[in-house]
Amino acid sequence: MGGARRMFEARHAWEQIYRQEGLTLDDPFLRFPELVEEFREHKCERILDLGCGSGRHVLALARNGFEVVGLDAAPTGISLAKAWIAEQGDHAQLVLGDLSYPLPFRSESFDGLMATQVIHHALQEHIRKTIAEICRVLKRGGIAFITAPARPDADMIFDEIAPNTLVPRSGAEAGVPHYYFTLEEFGAVFAGFDILELSVRGDNIVFAFMGRKR
Repeated sequence: MGGARRMFEARHAWEQIYRQEGLTLDDPFLRFPELVEEFREHKCERILDLGCGSGRHVLALARNGFEVVGLDAAPTGISLAKAWIAEQGDHAQLVLGDLSYPLPFRSESFDGLMATQVIHHALQEHIRKTIAEICRVLKRGGIAFITAPARPDADMIFDEIAPNTLVPRSGAEAGVPHYYFTLEEFGAVFAGFDILELSVRGDNIVFAFMGRKR
């Protein structure tokens, strides 16, 4: 099955989740305040949230005074985010877009970028292209914060379609590829960055990378 078909399934899976469940998450991840401080310390003003979903981090960043752009491939996710942010009286730019294609932004147009539990939903070749795009849209000295799962869920039943690439047979993300990095690989793929953090979080279930673009 081709990479384009796999990316369609990823978009479709999350579109269905948002249609059925609405705002699936409303609070930022636990250590979000630390990320805000890093962005402030490095004088980041314009932030991109890749795979923003229904907008929990977009809203939280806007509330902290940043100029925020959120991108997601699920139309319902973007609609939910727009409505939620407007309801709260905040402002952000929400863009419908796909990580499998060149990002719809000018080069070096963001001071900071975050992508939590997003980039692994693809084949390895597409992930590398996404990382190249992350590097392209960040300014020199810009800060990137990326997380990915360290291992599959214990109850996942899957097919391994390529090394370290698993496709669940059932559940909300059935048919969606999940690529699992090693910690060393997760740091190495961000070759254009000086590493500020490379760690395992959340009881050894999440890899976290923070880097400064050279």
